[in-house]
Amino acid sequence: MRSDEHLKANFVGVEGSINLRDFGGYVTVDGARVRRGLLFRCGSLNHIPAQAFEDFAALDVGVICDLRSHEEAEESPTPATPPFDCRVHIPIWPGSSFQFQESVKEAPPSLEDFIDFMRRITREIARDHVASYKQLMRELVNTERGFLLHCSAGKDRTGFGAAIILSLLGVNRETIFHDYLISNQATELAERMKEKMAERAAAEGMTLPMSEDILEVFAGVREEYLHGAFDEIDQHYGGIRGYFEAVGITTADETHLRERLLEA
Repeated sequence: MRSDEHLKANFVGVEGSINLRDFGGYVTVDGARVRRGLLFRCGSLNHIPAQAFEDFAALDVGVICDLRSHEEAEESPTPATPPFDCRVHIPIWPGSSFQFQESVKEAPPSLEDFIDFMRRITREIARDHVASYKQLMRELVNTERGFLLHCSAGKDRTGFGAAIILSLLGVNRETIFHDYLISNQATELAERMKEKMAERAAAEGMTLPMSEDILEVFAGVREEYLHGAFDEIDQHYGGIRGYFEAVGITTADETHLRERLLEA
């Protein structure tokens, strides 16, 4: 294996999926490798058509952790039939999102306003939603099949969750940031995000700016966002080990996950 082969983006080609990829394959600091075919991340699943259900079923996912808010899940419901009937809803809706929606009613936001919003969102996800990620980690520990976490775009709430899982498995920080930034390569994400922004603006009687710069901010991620999340972990939980403790990971859990999810 070339030294950079494990950094290759591994998108999964299921029709209608958003930012769906296997985030295994990465090499850990002690030379092991995260198994492929067991850890998946993506955006909403509601656009997957019936003819592609078999392709999704082939992933053998044992639990789907849906991190979308109640409103998001109601607006874009995940199919209730197999292979999606293993869905567990763990709603996360950062308070900054509501505050931002209220603020844009008063004045059109600037590009920097949008960027600052995304910074605050990611910090808040790390700082204030420990209970949700504790439930997610328990689902990861308990399943013996494939594990999938997702939100609407598969980049912010999902990106932080994947970063925590990879950290627990011993993947170095540089590689974790690499995985986080792969969302910027999801070509279908910008188009879906543009449609969603237009629909929400129309529903609320607003005309939001749709410049390419703003669309890029909403449809993508920046390294500084995840840095902010790890800064929050350091400040509020004393570092990543303290965060693992906060989300309920025991020594036995860590040993179990490393045995199941790593290979020599």
